[in-house]
Amino acid sequence: MLINKWYLVCPSIELKNEIKKYKILSEEIVLFRNPDKSITALEDRCCHRNVNLSLGYLDKERVVCGYHGWEYDKSGSCVKIPSQLEGDKIPPTAKIKSYPVQDFNRWVWIFIGEPEKASEVKPISIPEMNEWPFTYKSYTFKADLESTAESLIDPYHIAYVHRNSIKSFMGQIQEHPADFNLKILDDGVEGFYKRANVGTIAEKTYFGKEENIGTIIRFYYPNISRLEIHFKDRILLILEHVYQVDDEHVNMMQITLWKNIFSKLPAFAKYFMGKKSEKIVTEDIDFLTSNQKILERANGNLHEVSVKGDEVSLSFRKFWRKKLNGE
Repeated sequence: MLINKWYLVCPSIELKNEIKKYKILSEEIVLFRNPDKSITALEDRCCHRNVNLSLGYLDKERVVCGYHGWEYDKSGSCVKIPSQLEGDKIPPTAKIKSYPVQDFNRWVWIFIGEPEKASEVKPISIPEMNEWPFTYKSYTFKADLESTAESLIDPYHIAYVHRNSIKSFMGQIQEHPADFNLKILDDGVEGFYKRANVGTIAEKTYFGKEENIGTIIRFYYPNISRLEIHFKDRILLILEHVYQVDDEHVNMMQITLWKNIFSKLPAFAKYFMGKKSEKIVTEDIDFLTSNQKILERANGNLHEVSVKGDEVSLSFRKFWRKKLNGE
């Protein structure tokens, strides 16, 4: 699993002084914002009788176990045991794991791995996350992590998987195989290509009648894929943040951002983008879970046939596997 990395949790504005629980890389975690606006991230376990702290409650900056009332501070140290006499020493082993966590670009990020290495690694910086309106939703399902990370930047699947949702909105690839202008970077893969503008009259009236729609694809190692669609005066940006939940499941958070789209109707823009994004992700998940079921049924004894048009996927996989192997 990809440890010693920063992972997205939720928009900063959503984290309040109440317990939220997550499972990332098989680690069960509770997060909450303290009255002083700092964030606490702890192992979701009371070390007294090994029950989930998420079943408890908060007392200002402390989390209280709902079973016997043991209280923990932000470092994970137990600071109160109600059943002890006043003045009795709290066992030094009464401590649980804490995690580095921070607000960055309007989002909460958590570091999974060796805490002392957190300062050596920076969260992925995508300025649009701090500036543009957005909507998002997280999904957990049974699938392969590599295939899930690859799915957003796979250019040819859009016309088929999303034929009932995106339809002609993002244009279509009419050059086969297309020139994706791929670059292999230290931290990922990047490319640019054109999609023919085959939108409806209404779509062209609002988004522009240019012959081609510029499209940027990008993967930021280890966990964010990017699809950026450039219309004449408007930009649609889709990010997918993926991670392993446990040995069988992955989590995919799709964040849809936009610039100068329905600017005078922000509530409608958020509703429209949210509904469209949910439909798109559901379509992707159908195929990703199908892929996983077939591979499991065959116990991995299947081959794939790739062609030149799979250049993006093959380049991504080569980069991904090299990174995982420490090359």
